[in-house]
Amino acid sequence: MHPFELSRPLRLVQITDTHFCERPGDILSTRVDTDQSLRSVLDTLHYREHGCDDVIVTGDLAQDPVEGSYHRLRHALNGYPFRFQCLPGNHDDADLLGAALPGGNVDCPKVLVRHDWLLILLDSSVPNEPWGWLADTELALLEETLSRHPAPHAMLFLHHHPVPVGSPWIDRIALRNADALFEVVARHAGKVRAIVFGHVHQEFEAERAGVRLIGTPATCIQFAPATERLVVDDLPPAYRWLELHADGRVDTAVHYLDEQALRATG
Repeated sequence: MHPFELSRPLRLVQITDTHFCERPGDILSTRVDTDQSLRSVLDTLHYREHGCDDVIVTGDLAQDPVEGSYHRLRHALNGYPFRFQCLPGNHDDADLLGAALPGGNVDCPKVLVRHDWLLILLDSSVPNEPWGWLADTELALLEETLSRHPAPHAMLFLHHHPVPVGSPWIDRIALRNADALFEVVARHAGKVRAIVFGHVHQEFEAERAGVRLIGTPATCIQFAPATERLVVDDLPPAYRWLELHADGRVDTAVHYLDEQALRATG
């Protein structure tokens, strides 16, 4: 067996945009309590995702980027039997997140090696800005990791979307140097299989030069697609599962919570 070969598909879960507050409460006056919505998602994961290898949390972990929010979030995540791997979004303070959040089963790594797969977690956050940018250090890390590591497949995670999703208001706050990202990816054609992101609070899939581009709804509120301005959708909280195969194939789908799951923690 090849040293990186998987005996079974790697099973990941992506959750995103938890928007945890310093104290329990809602966001955007939606009456969706982000404590309760996250707990509903985590309870569902506990019930449905026993074989999950890692949970990747793709940014906007906090609505209020203060120490108390991250401590409360870590406490919430520590109550579940998963490995949570986190990266910052535009609502986060990246330095504070990195200092205050890790502990127990919660971490903020840059690179994870899982058998045949490299999982690379990029920081696209810009202090005090809603749009995203990958700093030269992030791009250099990506280039070096893809060049040096012998695992045959890679999946990239970041918060901001690198391509338009069709809603002008949120496309204005996308990743602004996406071309630089795709230049690195193009130099490793065939190795990078997918780029997975949050930020858009809606389900999205596309493809560019053989690389899948995958956006995921939030654990709290969703945004209606194809809108000129922010419109809150009536879809429930959600998460995405991903199965990564030894031959580079990726199977994935979004799971929306049902009313019973929401009532159980409402």
